[in-house]
Amino acid sequence: MWVAVGWGSCEPTTERDVDLPGLLESKRAAIAERWTDLALRVYPQDSSGFIKREKDRFRNPVGHVTRASLGTLLDGLLEGRSAEEMAVALDEIVRIRAVQDLSPGTALGFVFLLKRAVREELDEATTRGSSIDFSPLDGAIDQLALHAFNRFVEQREKIYDLRVREFKRSASRLLERLEEI
Repeated sequence: MWVAVGWGSCEPTTERDVDLPGLLESKRAAIAERWTDLALRVYPQDSSGFIKREKDRFRNPVGHVTRASLGTLLDGLLEGRSAEEMAVALDEIVRIRAVQDLSPGTALGFVFLLKRAVREELDEATTRGSSIDFSPLDGAIDQLALHAFNRFVEQREKIYDLRVREFKRSASRLLERLEEI
């Protein structure tokens, strides 16, 4: 039986406890779909419809990267990989969201939406009276969110540095023109 690295023991302790890793694995596709749907809701309704429907990676790079990255991140969490090991997938989605006109909370909220997606999917799959200890998964998602925040800040810093350099270049050209006059 799979036990995610860093999650500690996720084995059921009573017959009413649920095997979280096994349940997550069995509901992986539904969780990924729900997470993607929730993550794409940050976009305006006219855009989000296109982003959700269009599967072509060239016509819809945002939708493609979002679906692929979230799937990879979910797989990484299910396999117990660290946030550092999932950096490439995280960077892809964070880079896109860093250049968009989104607040940091809105841009990075997709990480926390995984908690909602998991609970909604598992709520439908579990029976009454069974208990699920989500704390190991929540901790892994929180670590991923912290890593995402660091990456987001790095990307925003790069954007601001580029803007400052472009402003300086423009001001320098303007001063050169003024000196010519």
